[in-house]
Amino acid sequence: MLSLLRPLPLLADDAPAGRLARRVLEADAPDGWAPTGIDRTAYLDLMELIVRAAAGWQDARGAIIDPVAGAECGQTSPRFAAPGAILLAFGRVPELRPSVERAMSWACRRLADGAAQSPDFWMRELMTAYLCLAPRTASALTAQWAADLRRVNPEQTYVAVKPDGRGLETLHNWTVYAIAGEWLREAAGLCGPGAGICGRAFVEKYLPPQLAHFSPEGMYRDPGDPITYDITTRLQAAIPLAFGYGGPASAELHALLQRAALAMLLWMTPDGYVPYGGRSSQFHFQEAIIAALCELEARRYRTDDPRLAGAFKRQAHRSMLAVRRWLAEMQPFRHIKNGFPPADEFGRDPYGHYSVYSLLCASFFGLAALFADDGIAEAPCPAEIGGFLFTLPDAFHKVFATCAGTHVEIDLRADAKYDATGLGRFTVTGAPLELGPGMPCTATPGYVLPERYRNGVSLALGPAWPEGEGWQTLAALSEGLEAACTVERETPEETAFRVTYRHEDTAITEAYTLAEGRLGIVSAVRKGDRAVERIRFQVPLLHTDGAAASVITHAPGCVRVAYRGAMLTVQYDPAYRAWIDETPVANRNGVYQTLVLEVPGHEITVELRLEAGIAEPAA
Repeated sequence: MLSLLRPLPLLADDAPAGRLARRVLEADAPDGWAPTGIDRTAYLDLMELIVRAAAGWQDARGAIIDPVAGAECGQTSPRFAAPGAILLAFGRVPELRPSVERAMSWACRRLADGAAQSPDFWMRELMTAYLCLAPRTASALTAQWAADLRRVNPEQTYVAVKPDGRGLETLHNWTVYAIAGEWLREAAGLCGPGAGICGRAFVEKYLPPQLAHFSPEGMYRDPGDPITYDITTRLQAAIPLAFGYGGPASAELHALLQRAALAMLLWMTPDGYVPYGGRSSQFHFQEAIIAALCELEARRYRTDDPRLAGAFKRQAHRSMLAVRRWLAEMQPFRHIKNGFPPADEFGRDPYGHYSVYSLLCASFFGLAALFADDGIAEAPCPAEIGGFLFTLPDAFHKVFATCAGTHVEIDLRADAKYDATGLGRFTVTGAPLELGPGMPCTATPGYVLPERYRNGVSLALGPAWPEGEGWQTLAALSEGLEAACTVERETPEETAFRVTYRHEDTAITEAYTLAEGRLGIVSAVRKGDRAVERIRFQVPLLHTDGAAASVITHAPGCVRVAYRGAMLTVQYDPAYRAWIDETPVANRNGVYQTLVLEVPGHEITVELRLEAGIAEPAA
């Protein structure tokens, strides 16, 4: 498969994200910066951990049976075959070859027979497996796989297709997954007679209409603007280009993907986490996607811009390291960023089964391993350097600020099925993501939570004000909300900015000052031409991630949350009325309590500090 890989071209681009990324990269490396010292072996190690476990879930037919659901779920079996084949291609897990080959035979036959669940996702996995296995597998078995794959007629087999050619622009990420698989089938010469519009013909029919779904920043807009379906769809769109496709729409797609990759460097956290936002959030496969995308981008810049190539290489490695604690340090490994037992299914989307998304993580790390050029040296990435603000005000409606290893993410108009409006993430290098917190809580979660945690509360770091007989929070607003962001300072030591929201007759102003390990917030609310008479500010306090509990202490003017060797400190004027509401509120990461501050007047000030590497107090 590596023999088919081609470097992506370096194109002229003067988009704002690229200019900002290059400006940030002109700064010196942060004090104490050092290379991670890892290479593609680290990807293979995590893949092997997942694939070895999944081999124990295989039945006699070759199908992979989800250990929680007790059935084969979605695209689990091909997502076992692909990373298993990549491991074999790199000389790993030789004793699992029979398991990988059985899964491959089962999945190829199921897809060819029209019996696959969500079939649009299968071909890319199976072609990856085929290209890795075929040179190293008995010819009779390879011939059977090839025969089955040649039998697949995309417009009779896949779901997200339009054989009559009408309404192609209404299709989204499923179709792009199919495009990736069909181009790999073309590259392998497996488009057989009777397969209808397949391979190159499929790509050239279905790819051009997809270009309408990209934002000006080059990000892919699936319905609802979920971050996950930007990055995963861009990776699938990049696969035909990386493996030689140069037909209609390829030049424009190259430009969009290059632009989006530079923007991506600006919205990652210093530790390498993907932003929260929308469905399929907080799964580890997100960081695996970043690793694969960044390995491709590092190849793009290797010759002409080694500094930028090194930043992409570093970002790939940082994102892989970000998820190791859940995969390598918990037993059994978790497929989502919490410590609840997999059987609890805490935080997963209805389709995000343990086997499906664990193996997708392995599959994407497999692509990262295939794409990795270990001759490229790491260099600091923008999120490690900081001193900048980056906004996505329309598509994705996000604000990101990074300074001295400290990072915040704000959703200006949240999808209430998954998130809440306002400041949802505050994180510092080395601190657990979920402590800051890592994402907000929504009153109407579209993902799995135990009933006792579904308390109808939307919670982010932000204000509340009297409304009728109760209190209105910024977190709970979305429809009809307008927002604008203004930067005040961007320096290596401090980033200051202001976000102003308007909803009907209410104006909410949030002034933020971000520095190393510290975030200052001043919130103010006005209704019409009058200031409100009282204001509250709410802070989520992590109680448990399902495996480890925090220790929360409260003294006048100060609340501290100690957790996994880190400390969140909330400081405020001791004159404020303050209490901790112990009603449990949950997001995908864990269970929270709520610090509530209240003061007469329309303005309130809070400072948060987040420290990593501290001794924890006794519970």
